[in-house]
This record gives sequence, structure tokens and C-alpha cells, in this order.
Amino acid sequence: MQQKFDVSIRTIYRDVKTLENAGIPIVGEAGNGYSLMDGYKLPPVMFTKEEVLSFITAEKLMQKFSHQSLGNHYQTAMEKVRSVLRHSDKNLIQNIEKQIDVFNFHTQQKEEDSLKNVIPIILESIAEKTQLNIEYQTVDLKVTNRTIEAVGIFFEFNFWYIMAYCTLRKDFRQFRIDRILKISKTQIPFLQEYGQINDYRKSHGNKVKAKLLIDKKIMAHLVNSKKYYGLVEEVETDQGMELTFETEWINDGFPRWVITFADYATVLEPESLQVRMRELLVKMMERHQ
Repeated sequence: MQQKFDVSIRTIYRDVKTLENAGIPIVGEAGNGYSLMDGYKLPPVMFTKEEVLSFITAEKLMQKFSHQSLGNHYQTAMEKVRSVLRHSDKNLIQNIEKQIDVFNFHTQQKEEDSLKNVIPIILESIAEKTQLNIEYQTVDLKVTNRTIEAVGIFFEFNFWYIMAYCTLRKDFRQFRIDRILKISKTQIPFLQEYGQINDYRKSHGNKVKAKLLIDKKIMAHLVNSKKYYGLVEEVETDQGMELTFETEWINDGFPRWVITFADYATVLEPESLQVRMRELLVKMMERHQ
């Protein structure tokens, strides 16, 4: 067993002791081998009805919003869960799973088969605290090679991202996972310890402050979307509603969103957003002449 599982004898003895302390009836002694007491069986795994329903709902969410690699692993895990359910709970799943659906209003990009395991590779590097090499395509289609130390991953605006320390830029950066062309683990350990991903997203998210003056009569149509695009403050004025955002998408996603209601909005700051809006509008006019 030592050779098969590549562990030390001390580890085996420690694990056996842990099982004994947990109440598992193990017979035998060091040097002669161990076995379970005859007739002993592990207690069956039991789930409540509420737990079963939560599994079904989570499975639907994983199917629509997870990366392909995570969704596949969750599906195989659910098959194992189904195999240990009581007959009544299996019937419950069959009766209810087709009555739950999650509608996604964004177009999902097809992922290359060669990158279907990209998220597991990232998570392994975080767990092992080793650097990653990536070939990355930026929004303007430039391809760069980066060595990064991944802090974590997150899902936002229908895409998965890595928050990582970039050894080239000597700072923290976000990388959209679908723009990674190649990825590989290295044996180089992290140079420092990192905290929780949310701490880095707040402090190292490369966010830009933007202010809009919006006609009050369309505010009801922006109730949900304004939060997604980084709303931090909302002030009522005589001219309209003054909204302040902190956004990481000042050159792409944010101005494209503002264009959808641009006839009711004025960009107050930054000037770069005004310029970007004009560029996009010119392109739209050229395409529809």
C-alpha cells in the first residue's frame, strides 16, 4: 500500500489511528496489517428532501453559468449523489428537475476542447502555490506571454476571470479566461502569500470612476443593470439623477452599455469615456449608412 499510494509508513499509521478515533472498528497491529471488523458497514449517506431540492437547483445553475470543466465535474458528482438516494427521493428528482430552468440572456462563447481544463489547472496552481505561464489575447487582439501567480477566479458579466499577480507588470491584473490561448503550470513557487480574492478585487481591480447625468424618466429601466456596472453613488439633482460608477470596463463593456440609453444620458467624467463613446457611435453610423 505504501508504494501504491506513494505515502510514508508514518502517514499510514497516522491515518489508521484517525479512523480508530472516529469509531471505525479496525483490527490488527503495526507490522502485521489492519482490517475492518467482520460485518461492519459504513452508514448509508442520507439527504433530506430540502437538500435534494437544493442539489437540483444548483445543478441547473452549474449547467448555465459555470465553466464547461466545472459543469462536467459537477454532473458526475450529481450522478454519484443520485445513486445513493432513496427511491422516493429519486422520484422527487424526476418529477421536479424539468420544472426548474435558468434563462441566460447572454450569448455563451464556445470553448475550445484544448482549454476545457483551464479552470482546474488554475485551481491546482493556487492550491500548490506555483506560477502559471499563459499566452493571452487582449481586447485589441494583441497576444502576450505572461507569468502569473493566481489569487483566485470569479464569474462576472457572463465570463470567468483570473485575479492574479503579473510578474511582467509587477502588479495585480485580471485576465478573462476565454482569452487565454495557452496555459501551463510551472514548478516555480509563489513569491508571497495572498489573501482572499475579494480583498484584491476591491483594491487591485483597475477600476475607473465614471459619472453620468441621467434623465429621471428612464431610471426605472436601469434598476438592475446599474448595479452590475459598478454603481457606488446615486444623487438626485434638478437636472436629473447623477450616478457615480467604479468600473473595470471603461473602454468596452461600460460605454457599450451607456450607448443603449445614450439619448437620455450625459457623460460627466472621465473625458476618455466621452471620447470612447464618440468612437463607438461613429463606427455604428458607418456600418448603417
